[in-house]
Amino acid sequence: MAEALRKTRRAGVKVAMVTGDHPSTAASIAREIGLSLNDERLVDGQNLPSDEHKLGELLDHDGVVVSRVTPEQKLLVARALQRRGHVLAMTGDGVNDGPALREADVGVAMGIGGTDVAREAADLVLLDDDFATIVAAIEQGRATYANIRRFLTYHLTDNVAELTPFVIWALSGGAFPLALGVLQILALDIGTDLLPALALGGEEAGVGVMRRPPERRHLMDRALMVRVFAVLGPVEALVEMAAFTLVLAAGGWFSLGSSHPEAVLLEASGAAFTAVVLGQLANAYACRSTSKSPWQLDWLGNRMLQWAVLSEVAAMLAFLFIPPVADVLGQAPPSAFGALLAIVAVPSVLAADYLHKRVRHGRREVVGYVEGHYDHELT
Repeated sequence: MAEALRKTRRAGVKVAMVTGDHPSTAASIAREIGLSLNDERLVDGQNLPSDEHKLGELLDHDGVVVSRVTPEQKLLVARALQRRGHVLAMTGDGVNDGPALREADVGVAMGIGGTDVAREAADLVLLDDDFATIVAAIEQGRATYANIRRFLTYHLTDNVAELTPFVIWALSGGAFPLALGVLQILALDIGTDLLPALALGGEEAGVGVMRRPPERRHLMDRALMVRVFAVLGPVEALVEMAAFTLVLAAGGWFSLGSSHPEAVLLEASGAAFTAVVLGQLANAYACRSTSKSPWQLDWLGNRMLQWAVLSEVAAMLAFLFIPPVADVLGQAPPSAFGALLAIVAVPSVLAADYLHKRVRHGRREVVGYVEGHYDHELT
């Protein structure tokens, strides 16, 4: 219990005891488990103010111990802390705890010693009645939150690269050839990107996930948008369009609206397709952290990602080199020149990712507090 409490405090989670026990009993238990920080945080329920604002001010501290409370007061405590902007998790096991468990954002009932009423009123039931299980659930929840952001970063970056050919084609009035067709986009989304994205969702929690306050931001915040739409996405799209354009130029296409051999267009489209896939391969490793580059992490730390990347490369080769498939998609294997241009996507994405992280976090070793806020994906 003491170690679990230390972990919650490092994670920025405040813990309080609200009980119907006698003050001396409550104080003794609080000291034994390391909850009570000082005697100033010992409050007798008989002295609780009825005013919700004053009650919130009194209890809004870590290590508060409130004794001899009634069921009605437990409900008032829950409401007072929620009014102060806290996301409240409350534990309980008795019939009288039902209203408070229902009122809390997350009601947690004891599965072994709890009553049926408490279990019905709660959102979660602890099968082992162990506070450490709640801490483990918080850690898992934070890891899941970070993984969703990894997933979003990966997929949105790909969307930038996929949308760019259509934007350029539309703005040119069709004078600039379309680098990727609709079926190629579907092949990218379903055939090559799906497994790496799912693998990023299985990334393990970083060492810093329980060393920061709870998240107070949306999944799609400014940092994620900048990374996707100002760094990774544009770089991937730039290499894609450069490969497409240079292969066309090497095949005799020089100006907007001019004709071009069909075989050259298919090769150029294949080069653009390859550039996107290879860029996403690099992006998958870049998305494992928002603070460290892939070579600062364990390359084999996410085994699912290794298999997903291999499947991505295999799918790319199948889409390019199996003639019936390539014909349906409207592309052909890139020439040696086009393949070389496409490979540039890997170092380009990794370099852009490195520079962005360098600028954002500076030269400091990222182990906790970064630029006034805790990184949500510290690894």
